[in-house]
Amino acid sequence: MTNDVFDVLGLKHNPFSMAADTPGYFHTETTKQILDELAFGILSRKGFLVLSGEVGVGKTSLLYQLLRRLEGEQLVTSWIFNTMLNKEELLHAIARDFGLEAPREANVAQLVELLQGFLVEQNAADRNCAIIVDEAHNLSLPAMEALRMLSNLEASGRKLVQILMVGQPELKERMDEPKLRQLRSRITIYRELQAFTAEETGRYVNFKLAAAGSQLRIAKAPLKLLHMATEGNTRMINLIMERSLYAALAFGDRELTPRVLRAAVDEIASCQIDVAARLAARRRRAVRLVAAAVVLVVFAGLVAPWVPGAGGARSPLGLAVEAYLARGAAQDAPSQPQAVASADDAGRKDDSNNASPAPSTQAPATETQKVAVAENATQQSAVADSAGTTQGNNSLTGISKPETDLANADGSLQAPAPTQEMMAFLKPFGLEGKAGDLAAALQRRELVLFENVLPQRLQLLRLDRLPKEEGVPFAALPWSDAAAESPSWLVLWEPPFVVQDFYYGYRNENILALQRMLKRLGYYWGPDDGMVGPVTWRAINSFQKDMKLKRTMWPDPETVFWLNVMSKQG
Repeated sequence: MTNDVFDVLGLKHNPFSMAADTPGYFHTETTKQILDELAFGILSRKGFLVLSGEVGVGKTSLLYQLLRRLEGEQLVTSWIFNTMLNKEELLHAIARDFGLEAPREANVAQLVELLQGFLVEQNAADRNCAIIVDEAHNLSLPAMEALRMLSNLEASGRKLVQILMVGQPELKERMDEPKLRQLRSRITIYRELQAFTAEETGRYVNFKLAAAGSQLRIAKAPLKLLHMATEGNTRMINLIMERSLYAALAFGDRELTPRVLRAAVDEIASCQIDVAARLAARRRRAVRLVAAAVVLVVFAGLVAPWVPGAGGARSPLGLAVEAYLARGAAQDAPSQPQAVASADDAGRKDDSNNASPAPSTQAPATETQKVAVAENATQQSAVADSAGTTQGNNSLTGISKPETDLANADGSLQAPAPTQEMMAFLKPFGLEGKAGDLAAALQRRELVLFENVLPQRLQLLRLDRLPKEEGVPFAALPWSDAAAESPSWLVLWEPPFVVQDFYYGYRNENILALQRMLKRLGYYWGPDDGMVGPVTWRAINSFQKDMKLKRTMWPDPETVFWLNVMSKQG
C-alpha cells in the first residue's frame, strides 16, 4: 500500500504499520501495570525479570515504551535481538552493545571479568545497567546459565545489572526445566502480555485511526468479524486493518463496512493459517447450526400428525408449547386491558357459527392465566410489605433488590427511608442531609450515586476489613451482609492528602508527606525530597505486600488509609 492511498483516505500516516516502534502507543490497564512493574523492577535493581506473550501481541512495542519510561534515569542498556547464540557469542554481543571491545578469542571467564569491570564502574558513577534479551525462548541452556552468572554480580548490596528476558510462552516452559532451577529462583517479576479483548480491539482500532487524523471508525458488526479472525492479536489486527483501508478505497466506501472487513479477512486468510483456521471453524459452526435446524423441522413434520388436536386430550409436548407461547404473548401484550379468549373458546366458536355473541368482551381466564394473576398479586403484596418494614440483613442498610423498587407517580424509583445505621454512618461528618442519596445508592447497588454528592474532602472506601484499633476517624457501614457481595465494609473518611499522580520524577508536597509516613513505619530510607523514585516505589510495594493489599504499585486511596491507620497505631 502506497502513501498515495493514505492521502486519498485523509490519513497522515499508515495507522496500522507493522513496525514495532510507531507513534501513538495504545495503552490498556494491563500494559500500564506491566510497564509500571518492569520499570520498578529495573530501577529498584530486582535482578531477573521475565515478560512472556504469544507471537504478535506487542511485546517488542511494549519494550520501546519501557525504554522511553526509563529515559533520564541514569540507565545504561544492552538490547539483544539475536538469541541464536552460544554462551560466548551472547557475552560478546552484550559487551559489544555496552560499547566494550572484547578480544575475539576471549573465553567465558574473560568476558565475564570484562563485563564485571564495566558494571562496577557504572555503579560507582551511580548508574544502573540493564540487559534486555528479546526472543529469549531461543536461548540455549548454556547461554541462560551465562546470564545467571551475570545476575550474581553485586556491589554494596546492590545488583550491578538487571536482566529482562522477553519471549514466547515457551520461555516459561524452558524456565521450568530442572536444569534451570537456579535461574528460576532468581526471577523477581514475571508478567504475561495477553491479546486484546473484543472491547479493547475496537478501542485500539479507533485509537489508531484517530491518531492518523482519520474520521473512520469501526462499527459493531465489522468489529465482531475482526476479533473473530484475530482473537485480539495485535499483529493480525494491523494486517487486516491495513488491507481494510485498501479494500475501502477499492470499493469506493467511505466507511469500514462488513464487506470491506470480509474482503480483508479473506485476503489475509490466504497467507495466514491461523486466520484461515478460525474462518473454517466459523463456517463449520454455521453448517452445524443449519443442519440442526433442518433436523428440527423434519422432526416436527414427522411428529405433528401424532400429536392429538384440540378435540382430544393434549399431549405434554403440546401443553408445553402452548404454555411457552402464552408466556411470550403475555410479555409482549400492551398494558391496557384487552379482550382475552382461550383456545377452547376459539374452538367452540368454530363449531357453532350461528351462536349468539357473548354478552361480555372478555372471556373467563384460563387456569394458566389465573396462576399468573395470583403470582403477580403476591409479588405486589410483597413489595407493599417491604415498603413498610425490612427484615433480616436488609434491616441493616435498607438494601432491596431492584425488582422490588417502588415507583413514584412519574415512574421514577422511590428510595427506601434511611435506617438508623445509615444516619449513624453519616453523622460524624455532618452528612445527615445526604441520607436519601445514600439510601438510593445502596438500594440500586450503585455507590457512585452517593460518591457524586460527597464533598471533595471526603472519600468512600470499599474495604474487606476494618482496623482493630481506633486512631483514624472514620465511619463504617456493613455492605456484604446486606448486599451479599464484596466488599465487606463501606468506609467514609477524610484523608490528610490525596496522591493524584505517581510516576518517576514527579514531585509534590503530598509525595513528601507520603515519604515521611513510610519512613515512620520503616519502609522508606531515602531522602525526604517529595519526588517519586525507586526507593519510594519500592516502599509502597513492600507496604502493600505486608498489609495484603491489592498490589497497585501506587498510593491508591485504600493504601493511604492503611498508612494513616498504621502510623497512628505506631
